[in-house]
Parts: sequence; C-alpha cells; structure tokens
Amino acid sequence: MIRFSAPRNAARVLPQTLALTLALTALAAPAGAQSTAPRADQPQTQAQTQSRDHVAEMLIKGERYRRAPDSKQDPDELRRTQALNAEIVAQNDLAENEDRANQTAQAEAQRRWQAELDQTEADARAARERHEADLRVAGEAQARYDREMADWRATVAACERGDRARCNAGRQGPN
Repeated sequence: MIRFSAPRNAARVLPQTLALTLALTALAAPAGAQSTAPRADQPQTQAQTQSRDHVAEMLIKGERYRRAPDSKQDPDELRRTQALNAEIVAQNDLAENEDRANQTAQAEAQRRWQAELDQTEADARAARERHEADLRVAGEAQARYDREMADWRATVAACERGDRARCNAGRQGPN
C-alpha cells in the first residue's frame, strides 16, 4: 500500500497560517461590524436608526451643535484633543502597516504551502505511476511464469505417459 504524505512542514505552516488568518479576521471583524448594513428583509427600528445617527439623536432631544469660535476654545483641551487625534491616527497607521505586513506574510506562507502541496502531489503522482508500472511488470512476469509452468507440467505429464518425443523436447525445469 502506498501512503501519500502531507507536506513536510505542514505541522509548522498550517498553525502559522491559521494564526495569521485568525488575526486578520479579528482585525477585520470590528470594521465589518461597523459597516454592516441591515438586510432588506429586516425592518429598521427607530432605535437602530437613532443609534446610528448621533447628530440626529441629539437634534431630536433638542440639542443644537454650535461650534464655539476659536477664541472661546480652551487651549489645553484643544492640545489634548489634537494629541489624542494624532495618537489615534498613529495607531491607525501602525495597524494598517501591521495589517499589510500580515497580509504579505500570509500570502507568502500560502504561496510556500501551495508550492509544497503541488510538489507533494507531483511526488504522489510519480509514485503512483511507478507503482502501477511495477504492477504491470509483475503481472506480465506472473503470466510468463504461469505459461512456462503449464508447459513444464505438460512436459512432465507427457514423460509420465511415455511420450518420449515430447519428454525429450521439453527438458527444462521451471524458472
């Protein structure tokens, strides 16, 4: 029986691939959850509409948004807000770079895995073809042996019957 083996480093590649896939899924899940639109067959409730549009919710409550002039803005609060915004932008940039690096690593790991899988499948095909060729050769050898054995038995039977011509003509032992 021929056993076809898995890629040599499948034990290392598959967990890494799985980990990268899970990490990418975890990163994409919040974004997908934020951008998921309701299905057409689901009616939107008023609460869902209000929770999505905070400005509309505030207007319904009677709030009015009026940006204070820069002269009335608290400079310390502006600095903190700008610092927080800069930090958020930096974290987003870092996450995007990390995501691109993870995608590149995932693609490379997938490419290596696919190449190894292709090689393993090619090796398995070659082994199967060799095995089938060996089976054909063995079958032909068995058939030849069976013919020669039948001929030898016929010669022995002829000798036992006293047929000297056939007996002398076929004095060969089985191979």
